[in-house]
Amino acid sequence: MGKKKLSVIVSAIMSFILLMFLLAPNTSLNAKAKDVMTLNASSSIDTEVRAVWFSFRDWQKYLQGKDKDSFTKAFETITDNILGAGCNTLIMHVRSHNDAVYPSKIYPWSTEMLMGTDPGYDPLKIMVDIAHKKGLSIHAWINPYGFRNGEYCGDASLATHDNIVAGIDEILRNYKVDGIHFDDYFPVMDASVHNSLVADVYKTCHKYGKVFGISPTGNVDNNIAKGADIVTWMSVPGYIDYIAPQIYWTNMYSKDGSVTLFSNRLLQWITLNKLGLPMYVGLALYMAEVKPASDLGWSVSDANIMSQVTELRNNNQPGFILYSYNSLLSPACAVELNHLKGLYNTPPLYGFDTAGDKADDKEAAYENASDNTTGNNAVDNNAVDNNAVDNNAVDNNATDNDADINATENSQSDNIYNAHIYTIAIDPGHQARGDYDKEPVGPGSSIMKTKVAGGTKGVSTGIPEYELTLDIALILRDELLLNGYNVVLVRESNDVNISNAERAQLANASGADIFIRLHADGSDNSSVTGATTLCQSPSNPYNADLYQSSRLLSECILSGYTQVTGIKSRGVSETDAMTGINWSGVPVTIIEMGFMTNASEDQKMNDDEFQKLMVEGLIYGIDMYFAQN
Repeated sequence: MGKKKLSVIVSAIMSFILLMFLLAPNTSLNAKAKDVMTLNASSSIDTEVRAVWFSFRDWQKYLQGKDKDSFTKAFETITDNILGAGCNTLIMHVRSHNDAVYPSKIYPWSTEMLMGTDPGYDPLKIMVDIAHKKGLSIHAWINPYGFRNGEYCGDASLATHDNIVAGIDEILRNYKVDGIHFDDYFPVMDASVHNSLVADVYKTCHKYGKVFGISPTGNVDNNIAKGADIVTWMSVPGYIDYIAPQIYWTNMYSKDGSVTLFSNRLLQWITLNKLGLPMYVGLALYMAEVKPASDLGWSVSDANIMSQVTELRNNNQPGFILYSYNSLLSPACAVELNHLKGLYNTPPLYGFDTAGDKADDKEAAYENASDNTTGNNAVDNNAVDNNAVDNNAVDNNATDNDADINATENSQSDNIYNAHIYTIAIDPGHQARGDYDKEPVGPGSSIMKTKVAGGTKGVSTGIPEYELTLDIALILRDELLLNGYNVVLVRESNDVNISNAERAQLANASGADIFIRLHADGSDNSSVTGATTLCQSPSNPYNADLYQSSRLLSECILSGYTQVTGIKSRGVSETDAMTGINWSGVPVTIIEMGFMTNASEDQKMNDDEFQKLMVEGLIYGIDMYFAQN
C-alpha cells in the first residue's frame, strides 16, 4: 500500500473516532468555559480565552531591576502589547524558583525575577491593578516545587506540601488575581503525593472563589511517568477547573513532515478529558523563531498557530495560551501572529450563550463563586459544573515544551536549540565477541562484573543484537547530525573489544551532554514484547547526583520511541547493577528497543522502513529531553 494512501486511510479513521467522541455526551458543551479564565476581563473578546504566558525569562528581559515608576510604565506597555495582540488573559510568573515577586512570609524575594532583594514596592499589586484596569484577566503562575532541570531551585526546604498550599492562600488572601496556574515541572513522585497537593490547592482556590488550572507537557506518557496523574485530574471532580496541555508540535512533525502530531495529541487530550473541563491548549509561538529541524512544519509554514486555533475551534475547545510574551514582539514570529489575528474577525461559536450582557454574566459568576466556599463549584455553575480536576503546566516544554515543550518554558520555554550545540554519545550495545573478564561495576567498587557480553539474537531473523544496535546507531548518528547535534559513537564496527566501563568513560571524555546506550531485549517467553529504558536509582552509590536528569532522559526517550513506533512501553526501570550506567558522568539511559526473542518484534526491528521510525522516535525523545531541560 502506498504511503499517501495509508496516510489518507489513517486520517479517515482518526476523523471517525473523533466524530464518535464528539457525538458522545460531553459536559464541556454545556459549560461557559470561556468565562473560567476571563471573569475579570472587560474586553469584548471573551467568547474565547486568548492567553499569554509571561515567564521568569520575560521578567529578566522586560521588568527586572526597575524602580517603581519604571516598573509601572514597563508593565503598562506589556499589557498594551498583549491587548494589541488580541489577547485577553495574562499568565504571570510570580513564583518560579522557591521565591516570590511579592512580599511573602514564606518565600524570599525572587533572585531570577527581582535580583533577590526587596524592590521597595509590591510588583504583584501593581500588575494586578494595571491588568484589571486595562481589561485583562491575570493569573498567578507558580512552579509549585521550584523544580527545574532535575533539581529543586533556591531553598529546597521550602518545597513542601504545606508551604505550597499556604503560599497560594497568601496570594489569594492579599491579591485579586483571577486564578492560580501550575506549570509542568513536577518532580518524579508517586501520583498520590501530587494528587494530594493538587486537591488541596483546588480547595484553597475555591475557598476564595478563584479558579485553578495546570499546564502539563503535551506528552501524556511523560506526565504519567512523573506521577502527574492527568487521567484522574480530568476524570474525577475535585482537582482542577481547567487543563492547558502544551501541544507544541505541528501537523508536519519530523524531518520529512510525515507525522500529524498536533492533531494526534489533541485527540488524545480530548479523549482523556472525561469531565469536559475547559481546555486551553498551550501553543508554541516561539517555535516560529526556533524552527527545529525535527519539526518541519515550523520551517515550511508561517500559519501553524492559526491552523491550530482553527482546529481547536472546530473541536469546541474554548481557547489557547501562547508561549511566550517575548514571542509577541519577535520579528520572526510576526507573520504567524498576524495570521492568527486574522481569525479574530470571525469569532468562534461553541454552542454557548454568547448573547446578552457579559458584565452581568461575570458579576453573577463572581457572586456564585464567593457564596460557595466548599470547593464543590466555586466558579460560575455554567463555567464549571462541579468540575474540579488538575493537570501539569508550562515550560518544554514540550514540551516539556514549553510554555515551559513543552516542546511544553515547556519544559519548553528556552530557545534550547540555539543555546549551544548538544553532543550525544551513543553506545551500540555489545560487540561481535564478548569479553568475559571482570571489571568493577562502578568506580572504586569491589563488586566485579563481566566486561561486556555478546548479547541476544533474533529468533526470526537470526541477526545478533550487536549488529542491530550498530545499524540503528549509524542511522541515528546521521539523522542527529542533520538535526544539528554533535554525535560521538562508542563503536563503529562490530570487531572491537570495549568494556562497559570503558564505553561510559569514552562518553565522559567526549564532553557529551547525554549518553544513550542502545540494546535489544530477550526472554525465555517468546510472547513478551515492548520497550524499556533503564537508569540509576536515587541511592546509586556512584552517580546518584545524575538520577533526576537520567530519569527524565529515560522517560523522554521511552515516550518518544514508543509513540512513534507503536511498540508497547514497559516503563522505566531503575537499577544500580549496570556497569555502563554506574561509570557514566553524564545523564545516561539504556533503551531496550524491543524483544528479539519475539518473532514479530524481531522482524520489525530489522526492517529498513521500521528502523527509520525507531530512529525518528529516539530523536523525538532527545528533542523532548533538551526542551524540558
